[in-house]
Amino acid sequence: YYAICCQPLVYRNKMTPLRIAVMLGGCWVIPTFISFLPIMQGWNSIGIIDLIQQRQFNKASNSTYCIFMVNKPYAITCSVVAFYFPFLLMVLAYYRIYVTAREHARQIRVLQRAGTPADSRHQPDQHSTHRMKAETKAAKTLCIIMGCFCLCWAPFFVTNIVDPFINYTVPGKLWTAFLWLGYINSGLNPFLYAFLNKSFRRAFLIILCCGDERYRRPSILGQTVPCSTTTINGSTHVLR
Repeated sequence: YYAICCQPLVYRNKMTPLRIAVMLGGCWVIPTFISFLPIMQGWNSIGIIDLIQQRQFNKASNSTYCIFMVNKPYAITCSVVAFYFPFLLMVLAYYRIYVTAREHARQIRVLQRAGTPADSRHQPDQHSTHRMKAETKAAKTLCIIMGCFCLCWAPFFVTNIVDPFINYTVPGKLWTAFLWLGYINSGLNPFLYAFLNKSFRRAFLIILCCGDERYRRPSILGQTVPCSTTTINGSTHVLR
């Protein structure tokens, strides 16, 4: 999304299948190194093994049960890599996208005014009004998506860091509630994007309806529109 918005003319050259594969692979490799591998090796329990063993035994039923606890270094490292650093990148990326979109809209308005006949310059600019509405909706969409992400995951990762420093006194039910709140965010995302973004909604309809042509966007450019080529950053692009 960032590449399409901020660098559209060189998008196909930069977002190659290999680069996309590396990015998708990183989405699995990074969690493996910050969650699966350390936990399976027991790095999260270094220094708190005695405390874990005490809590594993239930005196009332004279039995043991699974207890998952993390020490201070792992709590900080995991939370920073899994939430705080990605959250910072998301904020910066969405901010850059929003600023770029506003700049594009401003340039479009300038071009529209330059091409408007003299006798109609005093009439309301419908294109500018529509563009401003689109900017406002885009800003609201980004705020809603980022707000839901923060509200759903922040309680868990804040508690994840705080709990080791207050001698693990956070109630277990509260932990479970915060964890499921984060899971709910993943369930909300498809609905947020589908209801707030026409392009995503159209894409979902095409996928769910097996490529039904009714939901495909009609081509704005006719087949008879002349083409020309231009070179940008060393790559050749076709302009219609």
